[in-house]
Amino acid sequence: MNRTEPVTLTNMCMIKNGNKILVLDRNDPVWPGLTFPGGHVDKHESFHDSVVREIKEETGLTIKNPHLAGVKQFYDKNNERYLVFFYIATDFSGSLQESDEGKLSWLTKDELEHHKLAYNFDHDLPVYFDEKISEHMLDGKRDELF
Repeated sequence: MNRTEPVTLTNMCMIKNGNKILVLDRNDPVWPGLTFPGGHVDKHESFHDSVVREIKEETGLTIKNPHLAGVKQFYDKNNERYLVFFYIATDFSGSLQESDEGKLSWLTKDELEHHKLAYNFDHDLPVYFDEKISEHMLDGKRDELF
């Protein structure tokens, strides 16, 4: 039995500044709406280095000591596994600089929950806000938090 499979590796990071959270209003027509910044893990790149790089590219901020909060997994349109590593960062430097990804803004948790979010992102939020939850599994049969 083959124990390997094709997989896409990505990350997303909730950056907190006091009671404010940095959100990205994505321009992407495939997945528009509010989410947290992040992106793909490059070949031979550590997960940590990828989230630091992606946050710098999308926000202009340099995050320090991002904490892995959990993971999301689902199967893409090619039926291949897609993993999103969810990070939280509270230590950062630099000034905000928007990218082609979309508009950046600081919102409270309550404000975030009352905006138009990217598809299914509301199901990801418990992984960030509930320490007892570390995984979001989504496929055609189920949408579960563990």
